[in-house]
Amino acid sequence: METAVAKEIGGRREQQDAACVLTCPDNQHALLVVADGMGGHADGAFAARTAITTAERLWDDCAAHPQDPPALLENLFRQTQAALHDPGAAPDKQPGTTLVALYVGPERAWWAHCGDSRLYHFEGERLMTRTRDHTRVQALVDAGEIREEDMATHPEQNQLLQALGVVDPLRVDHGDAPLTSDSRFLLCSDGYWEQLGPEESARWMSHPDLQAACTQAAARAAQRGGAHGDNVSITVWRAQAMTTPDRHHLRAAIRPMLLGGLLLLAVLAILFWPLD
Repeated sequence: METAVAKEIGGRREQQDAACVLTCPDNQHALLVVADGMGGHADGAFAARTAITTAERLWDDCAAHPQDPPALLENLFRQTQAALHDPGAAPDKQPGTTLVALYVGPERAWWAHCGDSRLYHFEGERLMTRTRDHTRVQALVDAGEIREEDMATHPEQNQLLQALGVVDPLRVDHGDAPLTSDSRFLLCSDGYWEQLGPEESARWMSHPDLQAACTQAAARAAQRGGAHGDNVSITVWRAQAMTTPDRHHLRAAIRPMLLGGLLLLAVLAILFWPLD
């Protein structure tokens, strides 16, 4: 597998997004996380970091090989919520964060999310699914009142219906899918997806240098957001494609084998050709 992570501060004074990619030595298991701290609440950066440190602790606890991936993800959300939520605090004094997380094993991937940080699942450059935002605007799309492409610029886009630390009881949505050699996953904060759509994302995720493409995509989203743009965070996973040198090597190895096979067939045809 291949992974990448990138962040940009955008037009904000503080980076309140947090992201990480956790892997294991055998390169068969990975946990990807993106958290977007809520700037209108007390210390959104702290809330986002809390989600990341919780993920790191749980990853260490299971030695990077969870026996129950959905339970791992559910624990990540519930334990982050427990660390942040204070029932006695005023709503504007409560640190909060969105959260999207992906666990990838050898044959299958599982994900979970809360808020409007998203996961996109591609097969090659074909979008298979994306998580549904817990927002007022997503509800308008689902009701057919506005179009999907109008979400990023809608005046109510920032009205969250769910977020860790500020809403109780917490709603966490889960999904999963089998892996193929073309599987790709993108996790991102709204500062990214408001600027770059899935078609553009699918193209850069095909770049041979995934980390360089990821870094450039985050910078492009921040640039498009302008002076008042949001923080940007991205994590990416894809099945490791055969590199161009590998393909050339394979062709070089196969070509003489084919020629040798043809020569052998010719010799056998001469030796065993029926004589009149």
